[in-house]
Amino acid sequence: MTRPCAAAALLTLLLPMAALGQSTPKAPAVKPPASSDDRTTKRQVFIVPMEGMVGAGLRHDEMVKVEQEADKFGNGQIIILKINSGGGSVTEGDRIVRTLERVREKHRLVAWLEEAISGAAFTAMNCPEIYFMKVGTMGSITKYSGDGSGGQVSSSGRDLEAWIERVAEVAEGGGHNGQVGRAMVYSPIVVSYTKDPKTGKVTFYADATGEVMLSDQGDNLTLNADNALDCGYSKGTADTQEELFRAMQLVPGTYEVNPAGDRIGKSWLKSLENYKKKAQDLQIELGSLSNVNDPVARLTKQRKLYEQMKEYWRKATPVAMGMEGPGMLLPPEANEVATHLFEKFQNSPDQVEVACQIIDLCIKDVNRRIAEAKKQK
Repeated sequence: MTRPCAAAALLTLLLPMAALGQSTPKAPAVKPPASSDDRTTKRQVFIVPMEGMVGAGLRHDEMVKVEQEADKFGNGQIIILKINSGGGSVTEGDRIVRTLERVREKHRLVAWLEEAISGAAFTAMNCPEIYFMKVGTMGSITKYSGDGSGGQVSSSGRDLEAWIERVAEVAEGGGHNGQVGRAMVYSPIVVSYTKDPKTGKVTFYADATGEVMLSDQGDNLTLNADNALDCGYSKGTADTQEELFRAMQLVPGTYEVNPAGDRIGKSWLKSLENYKKKAQDLQIELGSLSNVNDPVARLTKQRKLYEQMKEYWRKATPVAMGMEGPGMLLPPEANEVATHLFEKFQNSPDQVEVACQIIDLCIKDVNRRIAEAKKQK
């Protein structure tokens, strides 16, 4: 993992927080059901499978759909995000944060983790309750930015400082200790804790003051099921649905699992696989255009494929971006035809729109070449 250089100013800013000795903030309270007019007296449990990259298999869109389903039964339903993700888009992570902030004000929001790395850990922090599977992991929230030449580098300087505090803010908003979040972002930042043997209360420190060192300066912090449970970041460990419900202290007969959560999550994952196959076919067709001898027919087919690219950017953005599938979907000549848009594309908060502008310019160029080819016939 590429690391930004340690900045003395940054450490000077963060180390004084050791004196705070802060405990984990209280999680936001879940409001009770809105009224006795709900469609059922049993609480609905929505388990949403979220696999793959943030922005691809783990998306804001599915969370909104589950929220809408839960709202039909009134406040106080249970939404469980079953996360198995190695990271992904920071932009999508911010969209998810805004949605989950709203959801947890109405419903009991739970993260159930197999793997939650980087953007997936950022997502899980929004949930007031976090449970781990025995092999579960959570952390290493590294932010990467475009380097201006199509590559990625880890954030540094002010961008890094802002990201550290953003992660801490999200963690505390979900009812978790912010210093743990900071240590997940930048390895020179450490966190330790002391646990009261009688009450079990955990106090965190931004240095080695605590009895247990949770992180070190060598790697960004990644929690496992054991240390997450001991320091209170995890509410329990569960490998099965039954074990999870027991850890959550759900009383049999007072709840029922609503299939909408599973259906919504799996429906998108199925669509994602379908779009990945279509994108692969598109790339193969692009590569075979050289076998078409007639220039007008070849260019007409090329234009059709570019129009399909735009559709994928609109309907299956993770595939078009190359987060899933064969790679980023942009015309081969895009760098020549739309050079001025590439820097904008790298840094734009709306890459979909810029990508479509690039493709439109390439389609315009193809139309020009079709007209020239027709004249030569």
